[in-house]
Amino acid sequence: MATDPFSAFGAGPLFIETIRVDDRCILRPEPHLRRMRETVREVFGTKIKLPEAEELLPAECPPGLVKCRLLYDRAIRKIECLPYEPRRIASLRLVAAPEGFDYRLKRADRRELEALRSQRDDCDEVLIVRDGAITDTSYSNVVFFDGRRYVTPDTCLLAGVRRHELLRSGRIVEERITPRDLERFERVWLINAMLGLDDGLSLPVGAICRG
Repeated sequence: MATDPFSAFGAGPLFIETIRVDDRCILRPEPHLRRMRETVREVFGTKIKLPEAEELLPAECPPGLVKCRLLYDRAIRKIECLPYEPRRIASLRLVAAPEGFDYRLKRADRRELEALRSQRDDCDEVLIVRDGAITDTSYSNVVFFDGRRYVTPDTCLLAGVRRHELLRSGRIVEERITPRDLERFERVWLINAMLGLDDGLSLPVGAICRG
């Protein structure tokens, strides 16, 4: 893997992990910490030393709904906690990822994702298509509702913690979804560490623009 120019802490790429915090209560810390451990083991062939979950939050972490962002490589390099306001998303545009596009690991260098997002034109966000299949937006997994079932693409770019939790609980199922399949669905939800199915960030499938 190429060196990430955003790494100011030594050779090698930087990664990010985002955790939801409600009034200084960390939600689902273990799946996030497990992903960090797995990333470091895969990329660096070593272990990362992590504090206990309750020790992650800095003293200045504000109350209310907070986005806790961890920047790390072989060690945690920075922790920042900011009040969270969900984006207002009313439309999505289908954009095609270049051949070989990969965001399986949550890199801090998001320039390739931002290049795709820049193609949204007059829409609020992009819905990325790779190898003919729908994947994710630039910052979330997606879940489609067909009037009976909640279905997430089995071709996601990043296997998110929230997505994994919903699959394990049986609330959603995964299938291959292509742009042609969109007509089968009524709505699409955006989900990530900060957003679940119950948080209400959804839009009608008719608000997905093509090309």
